[in-house]
Amino acid sequence: MSRSPKTLAAMNKNLTDVERAARTQAESEILPEREEVRLVPPALMTGDAKAGKYWKNIISRMDGYAILDDLDSDTLGIYCSMLSRYETLSKDMQSTRRKLAKVTDDADVLEILLGKLDSINSKLQRMESNILQYADKLGLTPSGRVRLAQKRAEKLAAQIDPDGDLFGD
Repeated sequence: MSRSPKTLAAMNKNLTDVERAARTQAESEILPEREEVRLVPPALMTGDAKAGKYWKNIISRMDGYAILDDLDSDTLGIYCSMLSRYETLSKDMQSTRRKLAKVTDDADVLEILLGKLDSINSKLQRMESNILQYADKLGLTPSGRVRLAQKRAEKLAAQIDPDGDLFGD
């Protein structure tokens, strides 16, 4: 099984100056560093007003933070769409619970509602897991922000003192 790729700042192995320079050049060509980030809602969110509200809310809360890049628009759009679907499913679950509370003696209706409730609950649990994974990758969770901060700190430390990791400090 192969290991996931690492940036130069996250590598622990010894590289020659030539290897390090080649890797730095390759990363600078691939990893964007933009002066101004302009996130635009992707087309996949078209027609989903709830997803649009989530988009605006997240973008406004992230104002002043340099976590996302233009390339993250689609991923953030998927995250917002998932939040929108989660909200809809949650409302369906509440509605089914209210119907279930009203049923007293009809076993067939009770069985149907319990099956629907179980199905919705399973979907919500899977969706919660996916939402948390996306949030972590986007840096919207505390652990995600720490991970991104560590990467940036390592990168800055390498720029300030490229030989700083020689003695294991």
